Amino acid sequence: MKTATDLHHTNEEVMETGQYVCAAGEKRELSKGDAFPACPQSGKDTTWRHTNHQHKTGELVTEAGQYIDDGGERMDLNVGNKFPTCPKTGNNTSWTHA
Repeated sequence: MKTATDLHHTNEEVMETGQYVCAAGEKRELSKGDAFPACPQSGKDTTWRHTNHQHKTGELVTEAGQYIDDGGERMDLNVGNKFPTCPKTGNNTSWTHA
């Protein structure tokens, strides 16, 4: 199984449905299983990042990378991890891509 990261390249498989933004700033809604497209502006290969969306404590991590919680705590998480409670307070929290 291929490990997802927070930076994706044209023609790679989308591992997590959601809205993505390319290096030129163009946004596209992509579904799991799609291929990342070329840049909508230039038509050339590009990189894509998932736009900010929230994950809750206990949900499964489907895209590896650095995340930040509601309180500003940062954490590197890998595919297969579960989103943890806040490292500072121990309370349930929401996480977004850093």
